[in-house]
Amino acid sequence: MKAFKSIIIVKHPLDPVWTTIRDRLSDLAPFVDDIERITVMERHEEPDGTIRLVNVWKANPPIPALLSSVINPEILAWTDRAEYLTRRHECVWRIEPHFFPERTRCSGVTRYEAAIGGRGTRITFEGKLDVTASNMAGVPAFMEGAIARGIESFVTALIPKNFRKLTDALATYLGQRP
Repeated sequence: MKAFKSIIIVKHPLDPVWTTIRDRLSDLAPFVDDIERITVMERHEEPDGTIRLVNVWKANPPIPALLSSVINPEILAWTDRAEYLTRRHECVWRIEPHFFPERTRCSGVTRYEAAIGGRGTRITFEGKLDVTASNMAGVPAFMEGAIARGIESFVTALIPKNFRKLTDALATYLGQRP
């Protein structure tokens, strides 16, 4: 299992950051170079203000040579199941990759807090990833651990980078709105 964490300050107030990430996520995809699209599949609002979303992300990142025989870029997509807890400005999420879904567990929380005297937002994005490579077709048993660690390292580097790109896209998007 490998943990990851990013803390990012966005120079926009909490409310527009929170609502844009929650409600306009698919509009941000064109601003993120490794993301082809984000599709909202389900949305459910609870009486307490909690919003449950299911989004499907399609990525197109460069693949390291070591992993190119194992990872086909066409299947780099994931289902993001998110629960936005409005009262706490937290998003509890679980990612279900379309690549080896039975071998991968990824979950975490994203916290949004007012920053810069209310003129900005501090976003803390953290999670953990666990990949199992045992009995993987085409992978010799002696390489299973190295392949699993390679995938975990690649993905846990990619996730925070993409989150950073997403927050940069958010800042660009909010800067363009009247």
